[in-house]
Amino acid sequence: MYRIIRRKDLPYILITIVTGIFAHFIYEFSGKNPVTALIAPINESVWEHLKLLFFPFLLNSLTEYYLRRPAPAPFFAARFVGVWTGMFSIVFLYYGYSGMIGRNFTPADIFLFIFGVVISYYASVKFSKRLRFQEPLTIFLCWAFSALLFFIFTCFPPELPLFLH
Repeated sequence: MYRIIRRKDLPYILITIVTGIFAHFIYEFSGKNPVTALIAPINESVWEHLKLLFFPFLLNSLTEYYLRRPAPAPFFAARFVGVWTGMFSIVFLYYGYSGMIGRNFTPADIFLFIFGVVISYYASVKFSKRLRFQEPLTIFLCWAFSALLFFIFTCFPPELPLFLH
């Protein structure tokens, strides 16, 4: 039988989901600390909620790398492609369903987050078999630039629907 989720990824998926759920509330719990704002959503925009996937996924990828010690460049390249696949899936599906029914629906949003986590790990596995990436500095810069985009667009959100709440 074909599996979407590898058994060894299940703990990381669950930890990413729990960490993302916790991250949803951490900005408020921190007293609206500006440092916390960089990694946790500060409003209800779709962009801010992508942090719920990106940063827990990155943290869990670093943890998994530390525990398993795979080849770093292919591992982090596949994870990078995976997390962006998950984030694009969330955005695409969110605007698809909310556009069809004319509003968002919180249970559907929660499902999309969980789906985004699962699809991120699934895509990571699929891309790890195809990517032959060997340049660690480039993949590090991709991750760093992505984090920087979250930081910049948190502080200076463009006047676009993705960034507005």
